[in-house]
Amino acid sequence: MEKNHLKGFLTFLILAVLLAFSLGSQAQQKQISGQVVDQNGVGVPGVTIIVKETTVGTVSDVDGNYSLLVPVDAGRLIFSYIGMVSQEIEIGNLTTINVTMEADVIGLEEVVAVGYATRMAGEVTGAVTTVTATNIEEMSVIDASEALRAVAGVTVLESNTPGAGASIRIRGLGTINDNNPLWIVDGVPGGSVTPNNIESISILKDAAAQAIYGARASNGVILVTTKSGRKNQKAQVNVNVKQGISRNTNYYDLLNTQEYGEMLWLEAKNDGVTASHPLYGNGPTPVIPNYIRPAGASTVDLSLYDDKMLHEDGTDTYLIMEANKIGTEWMKESDRDAQFKEYTVDLTGGSEATNYAFQVGYMLEEGIMKYTGFDRFNLRSNITTNPVPWIEIGEKIGVTFSQDYGHQGDNSEGSIVSWAYRMQPIIPVLDVMGGYAGTRAEGTGNATNPVFLLDSSKDDLTKRMNVSGNTYIKINIMEGLSVRSLFGVNYSTRHSRNPGFVEVAEAERGKYASLSEGASFSMQWNWTNTLEYSKTFADLHAVTVMLGSEAIDYTYNYIDASRSQFFSKDINYMQLSTGLASINNAGGMNSWSLFSTFGRLNYAFANKYLFEGVVRRDGSSRFGGDNTYGIFPAFSAGWRISEESFMASTGNWLDELKLRGGYGTTGNDRIGNYNSYTNFAISYNNSFYPIGGANNTDGATGFYQSTFGNPDVKWETTKTTNFGVDGAIFNNLNFSFDVWQRVTSDMLYPKQIPMVLGRASAPSVNVGEMKNQGFDFELGYVNSALNNELKYNINFSISHYKNEIVSLSDEEGEFLSGQSNREMIYTRSEQGTSFPEFYGYVSEGIFQTEAEAAAWPTAFGAEGTYNEPGHYKYSDINGDGIINSDDRTYIGSPHPDFTAGLNFNVSYKNFSLVAQFYSSYGNDMINYTRRFIDFVQFQGGRSHERLYESWGSPYLANNLDATLPKAEGDDIDSQQPSSAFIEDGSYLRMENLRLSYDLNDLLGNKFRNLQVYGQVTNVFTITKYSGLDPEVNVGGANLGVDRGAWPTPRQITFGVNIGI
Repeated sequence: MEKNHLKGFLTFLILAVLLAFSLGSQAQQKQISGQVVDQNGVGVPGVTIIVKETTVGTVSDVDGNYSLLVPVDAGRLIFSYIGMVSQEIEIGNLTTINVTMEADVIGLEEVVAVGYATRMAGEVTGAVTTVTATNIEEMSVIDASEALRAVAGVTVLESNTPGAGASIRIRGLGTINDNNPLWIVDGVPGGSVTPNNIESISILKDAAAQAIYGARASNGVILVTTKSGRKNQKAQVNVNVKQGISRNTNYYDLLNTQEYGEMLWLEAKNDGVTASHPLYGNGPTPVIPNYIRPAGASTVDLSLYDDKMLHEDGTDTYLIMEANKIGTEWMKESDRDAQFKEYTVDLTGGSEATNYAFQVGYMLEEGIMKYTGFDRFNLRSNITTNPVPWIEIGEKIGVTFSQDYGHQGDNSEGSIVSWAYRMQPIIPVLDVMGGYAGTRAEGTGNATNPVFLLDSSKDDLTKRMNVSGNTYIKINIMEGLSVRSLFGVNYSTRHSRNPGFVEVAEAERGKYASLSEGASFSMQWNWTNTLEYSKTFADLHAVTVMLGSEAIDYTYNYIDASRSQFFSKDINYMQLSTGLASINNAGGMNSWSLFSTFGRLNYAFANKYLFEGVVRRDGSSRFGGDNTYGIFPAFSAGWRISEESFMASTGNWLDELKLRGGYGTTGNDRIGNYNSYTNFAISYNNSFYPIGGANNTDGATGFYQSTFGNPDVKWETTKTTNFGVDGAIFNNLNFSFDVWQRVTSDMLYPKQIPMVLGRASAPSVNVGEMKNQGFDFELGYVNSALNNELKYNINFSISHYKNEIVSLSDEEGEFLSGQSNREMIYTRSEQGTSFPEFYGYVSEGIFQTEAEAAAWPTAFGAEGTYNEPGHYKYSDINGDGIINSDDRTYIGSPHPDFTAGLNFNVSYKNFSLVAQFYSSYGNDMINYTRRFIDFVQFQGGRSHERLYESWGSPYLANNLDATLPKAEGDDIDSQQPSSAFIEDGSYLRMENLRLSYDLNDLLGNKFRNLQVYGQVTNVFTITKYSGLDPEVNVGGANLGVDRGAWPTPRQITFGVNIGI
């Protein structure tokens, strides 16, 4: 009984205190109301109105109206909105405050994500560039990485394979290893996000901005913020529908069937032999046959065609084809006009306490190569709520389901592009029985019909699912002091199924059908906690301090298997359990973890002198012993000269002038998860030990050392210095200029080890140093005319970097080589060069006379064989009188002198036009495909130049005008990497052209917005490069080597945006 009385009394006491506090609070408050409008007098919804230096605030409603209870002694109200200039209004005795907000055309009030926090653009002292949702919408990109194209200092290389992302490089190549930047989506590393979900992208380009991410930041950091609703916003529905087609616009100029025969006869003439060919005969001129028959096939009765794969006795089938006398254009037979579709629906809104944003979307992107494509279905939910004014709880979660199908392209000899130019024009697509034709007959080469490859790969399917997002809570403990805790997840799964079919169309084929399947899943979680205190003292000293910790854990599991000897081609009956031979299984897991503590201090005096200091301490499971932890500090400072009293006279035209500089250290931990440890492995059916005098491969399973460990390896460290200036004048012209240098030391490199140590691979060791330096410049101009009916803006950017390997190792003469391409290596790097550069012989042209050839130093030890008219003439670099490997030197660079971008946007009344350009200048390229089409690398298609512009061609009036050596059957001119294969890779491309019209006025403004548009991407390209596309997505040691990449298609789309 006493306990109940006591409980009742305490309840009464608490209620009484709360009531008294509430009444007291009411007595000390007053109400302020008003409306916020733009320059045209239209109400602005979603404007944040807050009492300065407090958490008391509200948001304007859909008509721009607001009402707010403020303390009676409140001093100022701050009105802020993205894209508009913030305003501070003295409250005094006012109870009604109406505000007109102006557009922030110079971006000083733009909110910039800087890593675990946001800042106003005018407060930022590091090198940071922001891409907004409006920019992304104008570009109409499929992948988020494509939206970074016009950012100064950022290089974007498209793959052009459906669904594949682009390669991103920020300020050159900073290491000989992985140069990919770190992506953070809503506070979660990695993850999948569609462009329509993005509110903004911040690119952190120098260490002052990057160091808050420590060991993962040396290649740059890209912060993605997804869209959210606004408080006090009525529910809004946005629908975006667009459809279009993609089309290839560039093809190799190859010989037709008749010209191909002429070329063969020209080769024989230059070789000094009588012309003879299994298909074209042995007469004085080539004769195109009616049919192409392999040996043993009937020459009379086509009904004897045998459509079996293989006879039971193992002999080949007969493959009879009707010769294509005009010539098969294999690239055009392989590609198509590809469909593109995208549909998205957004729902956004909010109440006084909660805002929300939901999206559902679907996209289909067919590949320009037949039977290839990618589709994606995505969902997103972003919700933020304040259950009480001092607590904020939120979640941002995205789910993506995607699948790609068909033959996926790459930059290699195995690409469809490569197979297309390696097929002869005389071969038809189909044989006489309607099956796919091939190269089984003598004289047809060894390529595989690319149309067959595409068709037989149409059932290749890879399905992916990704769930990424976060949930967080933020507590405002007191004025200026808050704590935030975020838990993020990035979960992905993959399942692939690739049946393989054997057809007579394949030149080098197996005996049976096969099946490969694989599955994997990865799970990453991160728990990030920050404590932030912000206070302005005496209206002069603004201080913000943040302390934080972060834990990350990642696990990856996979399993792959393959079987062959399926007698049925029906994919429904092909299962791993029914394959009788070639049993291969693989699987495994790996994991890593990271624990970090970090802090940041921001100080501003009188909003003129800015300082920021950052330090992060990372501990990674990838490093052992004393190297587990690394410390990464950085600092930066800024001086807003335009805020000085002595600049007061410039106030009518100078809006902003800020100098800034910074220095800091970041790291790179991408060396694999177990580099510190010696690893062992097993292999089915291989003992790896001589049992009975030889390796036992009949059912024995061996245990062997696969890698050596290096417990002494440590972080790759990058030190960056950056100086910049930001300016804005006349409220319509802004610019930013940065000069920078970054030096990477202790580069992680798998050093070669002696063969006597066995088959184990070498671990990464810390060797060498690389330096990059350059500048970035951005310029923006905004203006209007004709009573504001004509509006336009121009944005220009230009960047330059220079890359140099300062040192590679302690061993003299150490160098790095690129990928070997049929025993030819085109790139090399060593101390004092860039990473990489092209390496080979210097071609001084073509020998014209016997006397000239005889007087030249003997080449390659082949006296009297190579030095003759019509062959390349190579420089004797060392002057020893012979041409050999000692005369190889650096012959070109894939690094551009500069890259530039230009965006132009003009609107008149309801019309709007957007045009975007991109250029790369001064970079060289190796067109590896020329080994196949300009020379005799296999018996495939040949270029127009080989017949009409080669030395000794009957179509050439003067051999001095020859662009190629003489056409020969042995083709010794293509067997050496030389400057003859170096081409100027510079180009200017019109990336995007978009015309839109707003129909809302015509329909009586029944919609919030209604816009129709048409758009063309890859409008045109101006270049001297002879390949299909000067933009090739390949990096590292093979930068600039084109081995058959898919070309960039031209896409034409039409769409409608509806806002309800």
